[in-house]
Formats: sequence, structure tokens, C-alpha cells
Amino acid sequence: ILFIKMPSKKIKNLILVLLLAAISFGIYFNSLQGGFLIDDFSGISNNPVIQNLKNFISKDFRIHQSILWDASHALNWHFGGGKPLLFHIFNVLFYSGCVVLLFVLFNILFENVNLSFLAALIFAVHPIHSEVVSWISGGHYAFAGFFYLAALIAYTQADKSIFYILLSVIFSVLCFLSGNSVATLPLMFIIFDIFFRKKKFDRTVLLRILIIAAILVIAAMVAIKFFMTRDKTIHIIIQFRGARYLVVAVKALVYYVKILYLPIKRGLFHPFAYDALNIQYVTPAFFGGIAVIIASATLFVKCLKNHKPVSFGIMFFYVTFLPYSNIVPVCNVISERYMFLPSAGFCIFLAYLFLKVWNLINDKAESLKKVLRIIAMAALVLFISCYGILTLQHNRDFKDIITFWETNINNFPNGYEAYNNLAGSCFTVGSIEQALSYCWVTLLINPSQPRAWCNLGMIYRNKGNLDLSKFCYSEALRYDKTYFTAAQALNELEKECVAKEKAARDKKKKVEKSKKQR
Repeated sequence: ILFIKMPSKKIKNLILVLLLAAISFGIYFNSLQGGFLIDDFSGISNNPVIQNLKNFISKDFRIHQSILWDASHALNWHFGGGKPLLFHIFNVLFYSGCVVLLFVLFNILFENVNLSFLAALIFAVHPIHSEVVSWISGGHYAFAGFFYLAALIAYTQADKSIFYILLSVIFSVLCFLSGNSVATLPLMFIIFDIFFRKKKFDRTVLLRILIIAAILVIAAMVAIKFFMTRDKTIHIIIQFRGARYLVVAVKALVYYVKILYLPIKRGLFHPFAYDALNIQYVTPAFFGGIAVIIASATLFVKCLKNHKPVSFGIMFFYVTFLPYSNIVPVCNVISERYMFLPSAGFCIFLAYLFLKVWNLINDKAESLKKVLRIIAMAALVLFISCYGILTLQHNRDFKDIITFWETNINNFPNGYEAYNNLAGSCFTVGSIEQALSYCWVTLLINPSQPRAWCNLGMIYRNKGNLDLSKFCYSEALRYDKTYFTAAQALNELEKECVAKEKAARDKKKKVEKSKKQR
């Protein structure tokens, strides 16, 4: 369809938009059967706040970051009857919206419908997005990303009318009310104005500066709040001391680039992120990361004049990746959902490379041109088909909590965190003995895991073996003295033991008193 002549440019764009929306929805259609997983339990199925729409609106609805995401949960729960189907449909719809907005954005910037369609198509089928779309709680990134892209599209047109400036402000506010993505919007606006806007100065420049300043203040508040309230029990990056986390951050960049291009093995927990003994040291991968950064910066500058899509893709990747780069250590080392917006920069880069090769083929002799075209199209179809098949396969991994963790383990057998979480999931569904087994597997792989010891303590406590439970909680605190969950559980357990001993003494005294009376 890219090369068919249409009677109207608008009709062609409309057809391509509908096609992209259909592909985006179709590629995630098999995710609609998935259930609640991981954070979905605490955030949705076991969260009374969002399960009564009237109470949510009257008592809990207040303007704060992510309120729109919370409101969407309340609405989906109300109209979906507490079942996950409507939540999944919501995720897929917003994901499809992001794909369409990327097509619109690239078409506005580069005025090349073939490039824009191909980049959006690669983005639509990319397997790295399964965690965002198929996992209900992961949809937060597509939800906020939709408003992020809408704000950027409006801002690219800000020199044409104040109306577009107003739209950019509205979508920026909606982005703020949807999640953390707003943090990089002002930087995106600034870089776009400096390097990619055709009209550098016009009557709207002062207003644009004021808007950027206002959003920058909001973004700073978001970043500060996120840093201050981060959950230190799950952000593994903080385990590294001194400047070692910077080494980890550089090596993580290389890892992200690798899984963006070859997203073969996927899961919530990548062993790379938990190999704390090795990834914090300088290795060839670190120098590879430095080389990637230098090469990217050089390519950005050299391509600004004649190959703008390349420069824009590089800029978009690094700006949207910035909050997850751990230059300031605030988040997990590796999470596939962090690549949702950055992958758009990667996709425009790939699409531009293919069309560049296509143009080179068209310059060849007629006899050679036909053969090379067939080879190029076959390679492209194979590439996109492989991505699509991997996405369809990965969507099935989100069917239920047990399947999810078992798949993660199959992909990464050394990922002990997955075993630990599978143990927790088995415990939740009542498979106590399986939970016990997986906890011990976790500790056999890596015995210095306070979370695994804590889970083991919880299981033994449930089985009534208080001595073993106490030992496990103590082990958790031995490896991490600041582990609040284990300390609290041990304190409660000691109180329970004291209460049982007191009850036993009271019972014994009662029996003895009864004997004396007889």
C-alpha cells in the first residue's frame, strides 16, 4: 500500500491510519484473555479504593499525579464488573492510539508517508511492548505515552497558531495527571526548538518559553517526588555504592540496545540486572556502552542537515530514556516497559535505514533492481513477521500469574527473583508446598536474598512452624538490616510467640487449679 498511487493524499493517510490501528489491535487481540497479575492484585483486584465509583469520585478523586490512571481503573472496574477484559481492551486501545500518533508525528516532521508508516508499523509489532500492553498495570506507560505524543505533536505546530500552543499545554497537563512521562517533555520541547523547528523565531516564541518553563517546574516536582517516594526494596540499583551505579547504567544501555534489536528472551526479571557481583565492574560491555554513546552523539550531529530522521530518532531515544537511565539512581536496572517511548526513536532509525537501502536499490541497473527489490522486501516482511510472531507468543505468557513466572524462569533459568515471585504467587493461590519448593530453589541459586528468606518465613508461619519462621526472618535481616518487612514480621511473630506462651501458661495454671479444687 505504500507504493500504490492514491487519488488523494488524505485518503492514503486515512487508509494507513486505519491499517495501523487494525494491526495494533490485532497483534494484541490474544492478550484480552489474560488475567490480573503481580501489581494488578494490589492496585486493582484487592484495592477497595477503585471498586466503588461513587466513593472514588466523592472521597478519593483529587488532583495529583496519575489520578487519571486511577480513575480509569475505577471506571473499568465499574463497567467491566471487576473482570480483567475491559482493562485489557483499554490498554490495547491506548496502545493503538500511540501507534497512530507516532505515524502522525513522523509524517508532520519528515513529510514522508512511507517512512512514517514503516516506523509506526515496526513500533506496532515490536515484542518489547508486550509488558506494557498485555500486563494491565504496565498499560500505565501507553496511557501516559498517548498524551506525551499528543503534546509533542501539538508543540511541533506551535509556530502556526496559539491554538496549538494551548493544545500542547492541555495534553502536557493530561500527561502529568497520567504518570511520570511528563518529566522529559520540556527537554523534548527545547531540543526540538533548537534543532528541528524550521522557524526558530516568531511571534509565539515568548509564549513557548513560558510554557516550557511552567512544564519544567512541574516536571521537576514529579522527578523530586518520584525520587523521594521510590520503593527502596525493589530498586536494585541502590545496592551499588559510589560511582559503580554509573558503570551499571552504561552497561544497561548496551543491554537495552541488544534487546531492542533482538527481543528474543523476555520477562519481568532479567538476570543481568541481578548479577550484582559482576555488572558493577568495568568490563568490555562498559566500553561498548561508552562507544555507543559517542557514536550516537556523533551521528546526531552529522545527520542533522541531510538525515534528520536519524538525528530525531537518536534524540527521541535518549530524551525519553533519561528517567530510566539511572544517572540518578531511582529505578530498576532493566525493565522492558521502560523502553516503550524510547523504542519509537529506535523504530524511526530502522525504518529510515531500510528506505535508504531501498533508494540505493532503485539507483541500480534495471535487471539488478528487480532482484534486489524482491530480496529487500522479503527481508523486511520476514523481519516484521518475526517481531509479530514473538509478540503474539509473549502475549500468551500473561495468561495467569503462574504461567507468567514459569515463562520468565524458562527464559532466564538463573533469574532467582522470578523463582521467588513464583513462590509468592503459588502461596497466594494456596499451593503452599510448591511455594516452599520455589523459595528453596531461589536460595540455592543465591542464598543472600532477604526477600526470599522473608517469603520462606511467611510460608513456615502459615504452616505453623514458628521456630523455622523466626529463623528465616532473622536470616533476612542478617542480609539486609534495613529490611522493614522482615523486621515487622519478626516483631509480630515474637509477639505471637509470647502470646502463645502466655496462653499455654494460663492454660496450665487453670488445669492445675482445677486439679487442686477436685
